[in-house]
Amino acid sequence: MVKKYHKYDIAVVYRTCDYQQLKRITKYCKAYRFDGQDIRCKVAIINYDTSIIDHIKEGKIYMTIHADYSNPAYKVYPKLDERITGYIGITKHICDSFEKQFGKKCMLSYNPLTLDKKKRLVLVSATRLSRIKGKDRMIALANMLDEMGIDYVWYVFTNDKDEIKNKNVIYMKPRLDVYKWIREADYVVQLSDTEGLSYTINEALYSNVAVIVTPLPYLEEIGVRDGENAYIMNFDCSNIREIVSKIMNVPKFKFKHLEDNYETILARGKSTYKQEELKSVRVQCIVRYFDVILERYVFPPELFNVDTLRGEYLEGLGLVRICE
Repeated sequence: MVKKYHKYDIAVVYRTCDYQQLKRITKYCKAYRFDGQDIRCKVAIINYDTSIIDHIKEGKIYMTIHADYSNPAYKVYPKLDERITGYIGITKHICDSFEKQFGKKCMLSYNPLTLDKKKRLVLVSATRLSRIKGKDRMIALANMLDEMGIDYVWYVFTNDKDEIKNKNVIYMKPRLDVYKWIREADYVVQLSDTEGLSYTINEALYSNVAVIVTPLPYLEEIGVRDGENAYIMNFDCSNIREIVSKIMNVPKFKFKHLEDNYETILARGKSTYKQEELKSVRVQCIVRYFDVILERYVFPPELFNVDTLRGEYLEGLGLVRICE
């Protein structure tokens, strides 16, 4: 309401309020805590708690009805007060049911909603969080993003959890379809000491998603250009502030895909492969092990079902036997 109508002379009065909500409200209007003082206004809009009415010495009072009290889930009803000028229902259904149940006219007003237009920056990394893969640089980048007030979320696909302690970093389990996140990202971040030809970087570029990378020797060769399809961070992070200062200016580009030569290397011959239908098979654990699919330890002689491909795979590792 205050986001939409803050040009009016509005104040929010509260008994208790979450501090983050309080900060958000005070961007738009005055907010103050009620501690028994008298209130004089032209219009007061209250909700379920009517105790404030005794302290409103001047002004019309409207009560907003947010719930469908005709539903049997509600056992406690709002307190009706003759000093209330009118009731406001947030849907026509609520207006009708409130009037039918309590005999009070109820005017319709849908809840105001003003959407924020500012977009949150989305970063994606798929990497081990080791020194050689640039963990320290990733920490430095996250800290600088925080320091410069960038609103962002950073999805990191890795087995190395809690290496970067930051509320905006979300750890994701490694998976084979990271490309879905890459295609929705503003940047893919790979800050390694060295890479031969990073699939993560290539997959981002092939999807026309900009990258934040270190000055790896081969990048110029494949067409990576600072400011055009990438921001290149010095190995010593000396230009990290400069990069973050322009990070909201996300490069737009069309990347030329790299050509491979395996067409001239592979032996020619028509494929006769036909994928076999995977069926369910019963297996018995013969050695204690951690099953990455079940995400738990399996102990002998537990029996469970898997598909035939996984059954043969686990049997080949000596972890289970396929039951007849």
